[in-house]
Amino acid sequence: MAVLDDLSGFEFEDVMEDVFRNLGYENVRQADRTADEGRDVIMEEVVDGTRRAIIVECKHTGTVGRPVVQKLHSAIATFDFAGPKRGVVVTTGRFTNPAQEYANRLQQNDDPHPIELLDGEDLREIADEIGLDLYNGRIEILCDETLRPYDPAADVDAPVQETFRDIENIDAADLPIPHSQVTFRPVVAVTADTNAVFETSVGVIHRINDLTRFVVHAERGHPKVAADDVATLVTENLHATVDLDSDRSTEEPQKTS
Repeated sequence: MAVLDDLSGFEFEDVMEDVFRNLGYENVRQADRTADEGRDVIMEEVVDGTRRAIIVECKHTGTVGRPVVQKLHSAIATFDFAGPKRGVVVTTGRFTNPAQEYANRLQQNDDPHPIELLDGEDLREIADEIGLDLYNGRIEILCDETLRPYDPAADVDAPVQETFRDIENIDAADLPIPHSQVTFRPVVAVTADTNAVFETSVGVIHRINDLTRFVVHAERGHPKVAADDVATLVTENLHATVDLDSDRSTEEPQKTS
């Protein structure tokens, strides 16, 4: 298993060379590290009978901005290859909006040297497709279970730390203190029971017998129909209402949530 965060820049280039070779690209090789001129990995592909060169810039960093993409565009243009050429910037982190906009504009303008952007999340998906294990702690942590938010017999962070104990490359003692927050929102469950008969002189032509239920967020002045998952949560738990005004007389209406 390769943990991308733990790799050096050169090790990341080695991994990417292996990834592109497994994807089926041809003549995959690394450029001279002493003077790569923005070209870390060079490879080729054949599309509709035409051989095309691909210049790859590897950035082992948290954020990649527009200057990196512009630099690669120049490196593609000056690369000595007889046929068409394109570029790829691959990073363990993410791309800024200006970097994405620049690459998109090259595509939209049918630039002869378009550039594809692959971020850390893209790398994980590609690795899954070709059977390689690539992980990047900054991008995602996959969990197979839902943790209870609070254990009254232990600290609030105990369930989280316990879950991380079996992960070899993450020390549970190094985890930041978890943050928990609960927000109470007033909601109204509305049930509409429609029974209607439409008839003319010739008799009944249509009947409606319909029972509809929906849930509305009921903040003052801003009612809004709740999403399906929220509505399901509310309607399935209407029996579990809680009296919020127990000090008042039982003769008065009870407020429930």
